[in-house]
Amino acid sequence: MIERRTTIDAIRGLCLVNIFVNHLDGGYLFHLSPSRLGFSDSSEVFVLLSGISTSLAFSKRPHPVDVAGLVRPLWVRAMRLHTFNIALILATLALLALILEIRGPIGEVTGDAALLRDHGPWTMFWHAVTFRQTVGYSSVLRLYVVLMLIAPVLLRLAVWRWWTPIPPALITWAIAGHFDLVLPNSLSGQPFALTILPWTLLFATGIALGRAMTLDVPLPHSGSALALSLAYLATYPMLAAIVIRVSPDALEWAEHRNASFWFGASKTYQSPLRFLHVMALAYVVAAAPRAPLIRLLYRMGPDHPLSRLGRNSLLVFTVGAVAAVAVSEMLHLVRIHVTDVLAARIAIELALTGIFIRAALCLSPKASRPGRSAPAVPAMA
Repeated sequence: MIERRTTIDAIRGLCLVNIFVNHLDGGYLFHLSPSRLGFSDSSEVFVLLSGISTSLAFSKRPHPVDVAGLVRPLWVRAMRLHTFNIALILATLALLALILEIRGPIGEVTGDAALLRDHGPWTMFWHAVTFRQTVGYSSVLRLYVVLMLIAPVLLRLAVWRWWTPIPPALITWAIAGHFDLVLPNSLSGQPFALTILPWTLLFATGIALGRAMTLDVPLPHSGSALALSLAYLATYPMLAAIVIRVSPDALEWAEHRNASFWFGASKTYQSPLRFLHVMALAYVVAAAPRAPLIRLLYRMGPDHPLSRLGRNSLLVFTVGAVAAVAVSEMLHLVRIHVTDVLAARIAIELALTGIFIRAALCLSPKASRPGRSAPAVPAMA
């Protein structure tokens, strides 16, 4: 039986903190985010890990050989994810209504608050729960619900041959990106941030990798592959720090990188540059476990704060998604009414972020607490 990978929990916990910081509109901590160092960010890492975790979770029991045997547990998981999604939508709408009340009828509002004012709470709620409109950060759980619905097919393919989920997902990804098969939000008209078809490739790749880990398929260790991966990871920082400053063409590409699939770095379309970046990062973490910083992830025990956050990722993400909307509004009020001193605003942001992390840890009990044990299935698989 394969034991739970604490390293996966630790990486997932690190991603949760990073996602929270990146969701703070008007904040400054995101300038220190690891997401600014590469084409991909925590979202890609999280989806890849979810595929791996889903595959590992089912390796702890005899694998059903048919899709029907996999449907029930995974679709129950999808229902649980959607329940949290509904809670997230309701909490976000209530918070947005409070923001509208605070700012008053003539206050300037944009985004979801403006949609709520124009369409009303019932319309927003109905469009969100039917996966037609994003409210706050509900697009994340929407994506995971659909991934759990298609996971039985991907897992069954992986049982046949560990690598077989990748080819159909690769074809779907290429067609969706090339032909712009991204649905818009029904009320705002903006494309979904985490649209399903292109992002399936990362999840399917995670399923395949998790199955390979189950079968003890050896990781190909190659000095050339490791050097190439490190060089690719260094490409974006060099591009951002040097190349775009001296090359007008590079600057133009950077300004429009999210509008192109094949030659851009679109998060919506999950461009090749982003996919290759997260795969290079995964290879370095797996192939160099004793490297500085990376070895710290391997040494984190189940009761480390990051491991605790990652082990309870569904609850932590849901609370964090709502908290990010609240903290963003607090930072907006601080900027307008409290202080113009940059250091003071950063200190307030740090304090609010610390409060969230502390609250998240209170929701994530230690695995070694008497009478409790870590859940067998990853919380946000």
